[in-house]
Amino acid sequence: MFKQLVLKNPFQLFLTISLPFLLSVVVLLFVQSSILKQNFEDFALQMIYNQQKTELQNTSRNVQSMADSVRSLAITAFFDDKIKDLLYSDVAAEDYVKYQTKIESYKNIYPFLQSIYIYNGQTIYSVPSESFVYNRATFADKGIFQILDDIKNNRSHSIVLRKIPNVMSGISTGAPSEINVYSYLFFDTQLQNGKVDEALILNISEDWIKRSISTSHQLNDNRMFILDSNGRMMSRDPNHPLLSDMNGSEYTRIINSSKGMSGSMRMDADGVDSFITYTDTGVFGWKLVSVTPYTKIVQEIESMKKKTYLLMLIFLTLSMLIMFYFSRRLYVPVKLVIQNYRSLEMEKKDEFYNRKQECLRKLVQTNDFGSAHFLHSAFHKYRIAIDPAGSFLLLLLKIDHFSEFCSKYRSRDRGLLKFGMMNIVSELLSGVYNHECIEVEDDQILVWINFNEREEPPGQEQLFALVQEIQQKVSKYLSLSVSVTISEPFETISNLNFHYLKLLDLSYYRMILGHQAIITESSISNRNEDFKYPQDKEKELTDALIQGRFQEADRLLMGMIGHASSYSYTVLNSVLIRLLLSIRYALELLEANHSIKVNFNFHSYLNKLQTIETLDKIKSDFHELFEHLAQELESKKDLKYKNLLEDVSRIIQRDFANPALSLDTVAGEVGFSSSYLGKLFKKHLLISVNDYINQVRLTHATELIATTNETILDVMQQSGFSSRSHFFTLFKKEHGLTPVQYRNLVKKSG
Repeated sequence: MFKQLVLKNPFQLFLTISLPFLLSVVVLLFVQSSILKQNFEDFALQMIYNQQKTELQNTSRNVQSMADSVRSLAITAFFDDKIKDLLYSDVAAEDYVKYQTKIESYKNIYPFLQSIYIYNGQTIYSVPSESFVYNRATFADKGIFQILDDIKNNRSHSIVLRKIPNVMSGISTGAPSEINVYSYLFFDTQLQNGKVDEALILNISEDWIKRSISTSHQLNDNRMFILDSNGRMMSRDPNHPLLSDMNGSEYTRIINSSKGMSGSMRMDADGVDSFITYTDTGVFGWKLVSVTPYTKIVQEIESMKKKTYLLMLIFLTLSMLIMFYFSRRLYVPVKLVIQNYRSLEMEKKDEFYNRKQECLRKLVQTNDFGSAHFLHSAFHKYRIAIDPAGSFLLLLLKIDHFSEFCSKYRSRDRGLLKFGMMNIVSELLSGVYNHECIEVEDDQILVWINFNEREEPPGQEQLFALVQEIQQKVSKYLSLSVSVTISEPFETISNLNFHYLKLLDLSYYRMILGHQAIITESSISNRNEDFKYPQDKEKELTDALIQGRFQEADRLLMGMIGHASSYSYTVLNSVLIRLLLSIRYALELLEANHSIKVNFNFHSYLNKLQTIETLDKIKSDFHELFEHLAQELESKKDLKYKNLLEDVSRIIQRDFANPALSLDTVAGEVGFSSSYLGKLFKKHLLISVNDYINQVRLTHATELIATTNETILDVMQQSGFSSRSHFFTLFKKEHGLTPVQYRNLVKKSG
């Protein structure tokens, strides 16, 4: 009967079997498309939030880095001897150049600085400027004195957005007469009347801040700006000028009243339905805000919806025609359906894993836990094997040789290797403690261990044995080296972020302890902070570099780094930065003295310090630098010294009759320091400059005595001697006779 139906009336088959199925599919597709549209909108909002949050956090780190750099620069400059001279001493006019050069060197280090002011109550020194030194009456930036005279409202380490006269106005074509800057204020003391006696003002370029918060959004009409704690615009956007009062906007009030570090909302912004994301920069009370029109977020979804309905209509039309035609040839691609199903399942598992990791990272990296119900719901939703009421311990695994790791493996392979590390940890902890492994950073995996009140926390020996086993298995099966940092046990989940950040700080001691280190707070507790910077060694290092004694410089540098490494990581890092500054200063003098070009970029070395993992690598880099310098100097110094000594000899032969001729005058003419030239001359000619001058003078005087009837006094003066006794002493020492006796002897022999 069924066979006859198929052969005689294939349309009957379609009507009885295929049409109900097709109609069901149609209904399902329309229902599903409606649900998917809503899900896509939610997903798009989440993606936009994640994207904007990441961009805001990156920008926030730029602002924080700038703030830390400005604060560090202010403190460093304040303790600089030359800056102290300007703040507390009367500086001679002839010394202005070297002080100006010193301030310019500070400005040139940091690209975000527009200018630097140093104020000592009467005089203000400005770089860049036309004349460097001003008083309150002659300084063009009058607004700074209103700030300095109002200490009540302008504290030290605060920042003020204002307009200042543009030094480039009238010099550069089209330069505005005024520019916006963020003035960072650093005060030492203050008068009883509330005014500032001494101050260091760092003017940060508004253009730099503007560039820092610029974004590469794919969405149009996105705005990003900075709000301060008073609701004022600290950066311009297309709708509002600088310092606009935004307190009339509801979203501004919500952002400034928020206690969290970041968040998002959907509401009206300047008359436009918008999605707003914000984050706290952590400095100056500033918050970064990103505003995107909601229609721009969902416009692609709406377009996709229309296209989907059109495709569905076309699909249904074609399906009906094809099914009518092939109604007798039923074939369901079961294998393909199963494969697609498995692929979807795999994608779902990957999505679940990523969402779980995102949830765990949020718990670790923020203090935003929400309510206890929310926490319990999240733990249940993502099957997080942690009891929030228990006690905890953290292990931070850091991949050693990370730059080599990145260059050796592709992104996907790196992810698989880190997943393998987490599997190794899970195998070792399985059945012992509840735990979760979290990918917190590219080179870091955090192991969150949980034990209840009935379980004893692992002892130090047990922990060390566990960590060593993890390191051994990772090395054996994955050929990777890891350093591990161990936290102290803690009992409150709200302290998770605090202990993670503390653990992260401890992990930087890998630079001192080396690869595959096991770092605990107790292992570095003996590193006290009572450290005194060895300035005498720094001076010896600088002198050695200037004089080309690179082996001695290398020895001094290694000693200073080794000494600092016996203290904390913070001490070591600050010593390395200071040593870089000293080396740069010495190399600049070395370049000037020897006319060589040194391949040393301060910023590159400074950035390199942040990525170098061990002290041995740092020492190796410096050792290579000094070897390169030695080779460069050795190849050029012979010819240079020969030309220099010939110039010195020519000057002495030319000016020996001048009584004022001395080592200082010769050094000034050839452009070297007196001490350096004196040492160099004696090293190569085995005679001091002053002795050589006297030798030339004595030769000339001897010739005049023997060949002329000039008086001895005239001969002495024509030869450049200003002291009779000195002349007679040198002459008798050379010839064994007085000048008169020598002349008489010459006449008799003639």
